[in-house]
Amino acid sequence: MNNRERAPGGSTTSASPPAPRLGLLGRSGWPLVILALIELAWLGWFLSEPLPNAPSPRGAITRGILLLDSVPGIVPGVTLQDSLVGKAVEELSHLGNLPQRAPIVAAAALIALAAMGIGDWLLRKARMEAACGVATRLAIDYALGTVVLGLATLVVGRLFIPNVWLVRLALAGAALAGAYASRFWRWDLPRLDSSAAIAGAVVSPFVVMMLLGSMLPAIDFDVLEYHLQGPKEYYQNGRIAFLPHNVYTNMPFGVEMLHLLGMAVSGDWWWGGLVGQFLVALYAPCAAVLIASTASRLGTWRAGCLAAIVYLTTPWIYRLGVIAYVEGPLCCFQAALLWAFVRGRQDPRPSTGRHWAMLGFLAGGAMACKYTAILPSAIPFGILGLVAAWRDRSPRAVLAFILGWAVVMGPWMFKNVVDTGNPVYPLASRIFGGRDWTDARELQWNRAHGPRPITMPLFRYSVSEIVGRSDWQSPLYAAFVPLAFLNPRSRRVAGWLSLYLAWMFLTWWFLTHRLDRFWLPMLPTAAILAGLGADWTKSLAWRFVRAGVLALAVATNLAYTSTALAGLNEWTGDLDFLRADIPRRLNGPLAAIDANLPEDARILLVGQAAVYHLRHPVLYNTVFNPELIETIAAGKSPVEFREALRERKVTHVYVDWKEIRRHRDPAGYGFTDFVTAARFNEWVAAGVLGRPKAVGMEQDLYEVL
Repeated sequence: MNNRERAPGGSTTSASPPAPRLGLLGRSGWPLVILALIELAWLGWFLSEPLPNAPSPRGAITRGILLLDSVPGIVPGVTLQDSLVGKAVEELSHLGNLPQRAPIVAAAALIALAAMGIGDWLLRKARMEAACGVATRLAIDYALGTVVLGLATLVVGRLFIPNVWLVRLALAGAALAGAYASRFWRWDLPRLDSSAAIAGAVVSPFVVMMLLGSMLPAIDFDVLEYHLQGPKEYYQNGRIAFLPHNVYTNMPFGVEMLHLLGMAVSGDWWWGGLVGQFLVALYAPCAAVLIASTASRLGTWRAGCLAAIVYLTTPWIYRLGVIAYVEGPLCCFQAALLWAFVRGRQDPRPSTGRHWAMLGFLAGGAMACKYTAILPSAIPFGILGLVAAWRDRSPRAVLAFILGWAVVMGPWMFKNVVDTGNPVYPLASRIFGGRDWTDARELQWNRAHGPRPITMPLFRYSVSEIVGRSDWQSPLYAAFVPLAFLNPRSRRVAGWLSLYLAWMFLTWWFLTHRLDRFWLPMLPTAAILAGLGADWTKSLAWRFVRAGVLALAVATNLAYTSTALAGLNEWTGDLDFLRADIPRRLNGPLAAIDANLPEDARILLVGQAAVYHLRHPVLYNTVFNPELIETIAAGKSPVEFREALRERKVTHVYVDWKEIRRHRDPAGYGFTDFVTAARFNEWVAAGVLGRPKAVGMEQDLYEVL
């Protein structure tokens, strides 16, 4: 009998005892009937619960309605053209525009291959390449390599942005050297079985739509304000330097360095931004492979395939792929940490410093995505390092972990010390202080980003959101995760992973401002548990129940993902047209002045910071930075104010009263009282500004006289 089992990507693991065929089923089968009814009731609630973020003049939108609208003929009057399937096919049908994506894919492929070459070198140095399947090895290589490329971009970029061909040659050299050193032609090719083929077929629509969606112009405010805007300014300025008007660019920018690298490879900030977005989307399939590999090591090959299906069919994961948030890469590093830890635990050799250095490096990679990763990534695995050090009676494990973490986070913290005097700027200002950071600014920041009230109704709402109420959540987590405890051989693992999930939830709930994206690092762990739970028994009856749950849930998730509710879905649209049209859709007045003002115009923006798409040079600030117009005008006479504007070569002032009102709302972030309509009227009367031109319902444009 073969005692080895093929794991995801071709790796092998020791076969576990077979899953129970009867378990709780008993001879009568009634327990399975009850379980099937519970699953049915859960899916019924999931399909009928209104989507909180999908308002409609026709009333509440539910996933059930979207599912019915997907297939023509079920709802009277819904034809193939009107159905969600028909609309999705239409959005995918403009194949003549696909060649526009070729430069994006080519540039992203160059960066990805360089990352995998570097990452494979690190993997071999850690001596963790053994028993890695091809897919698993490439996935962990990509995660490791992008961390190194981000650090290299930071270090070099602080001096200058190199010539485009120099960047391309350096990346090509890294890719070729890495490929040769890896001896990839000697790798064992993965064996594709029916489970893997089915899993691939199920997730392929999600992956294809995700990758196509990642190459569309950005539409999210945070992305336009700093995720892409920061790299754009670095690229246009010719180096990475402190941006006093954009506080968010002082956060760890490990992911955003991929956007900057894409711009350097493309020789253009807009096309390079699309390259970076594509690279961000690649983290999703890499995470799925690592999740599958971990679930296979803890359970069976089938559990791994099911875990990958659960993860990649989650609308949240699609959304993180088409919108350049950093939570997608963060989830990948979470999956990599779990994979590396389980891989080390199952290594017959005793734990080594290399293994813990790798874990520290991955935890640093997670924190290079965003500071909050200290809660799900750095602290838990650091504690495990302390436990290992205590068990081994040697500090080697914890010291190696800290060293691996510091290699990644040290440069980002050093950058902040140089620029602001605070290694974690703008956090911990009461301890470290910080450039341009006052007590009033600290109060404003904490009011927006500090922990929220602690009440039982809010706690219940947060639990229900994570379980299934969130628009972009999948029903498969709640359907399968509890079942991991039904199988005796996965019960212990399920207990530890559940404790880890509890840690992530409680730290998110008590220590953050509970933004929904902040709990998403729970998904890789939950997907592993779901894979184990879905494979809790080999009973034929359960397989039928599982197939029904999967079919309904995946169809529901696909229907939702295909709509604009999950992100811009004009997957094969004309990029040249969209480049001009998307800014008009997002902010018509701002797009109009950007299109119509003379090329030498320089605009001072008041109240608006989502500026990435603008081609004109602009002066702006985020709401947490000193308001530029107040900084320029405060304490000055009208004549002095006009001269200060001219010194900065400002030709026009754009005021977005709608955005200012949103910030001044009690639920907003706050906005300075200095900016008032009366003050602008005084400047007009004094001859500093021309009469306002209403470029929108609540937007004015002033010319500097």
